[in-house]
Amino acid sequence: MRETVRVLLLELPLLLRGILEHAIQLRSDCELLRVTNGPLQQMTEQTIAPDVVIMGLTATEDATLVLALLARWPGTHVMTVMSQGSDAVVYELKPHRRALGQMSPTEIVDALREAVHRNRELPQE
Repeated sequence: MRETVRVLLLELPLLLRGILEHAIQLRSDCELLRVTNGPLQQMTEQTIAPDVVIMGLTATEDATLVLALLARWPGTHVMTVMSQGSDAVVYELKPHRRALGQMSPTEIVDALREAVHRNRELPQE
């Protein structure tokens, strides 16, 4: 059996958050991490390291928060989703960025689950 994939949702519009929460809960190997409301730094300090962070952005060039999350949790995959939910990008600390284009909520969760499982199966360098 595969290990649980811990997913953290940050800065997402309410409707998109609800859709993604539902898609995550449909996967038996995914766990949705809960955070308290407050400043991003305070939220990340209170949260165990997620395997995946899905974060809403208003501009694709706003990578400052992504870099802060990768500094806090180097092994985490960070996916940014535009506020309207149409485009997604994945960041890893390799550094690696892979544009995914438009995706459904189910495709987003599946892409992230597979990325985490792929990394866990790779031999550590």
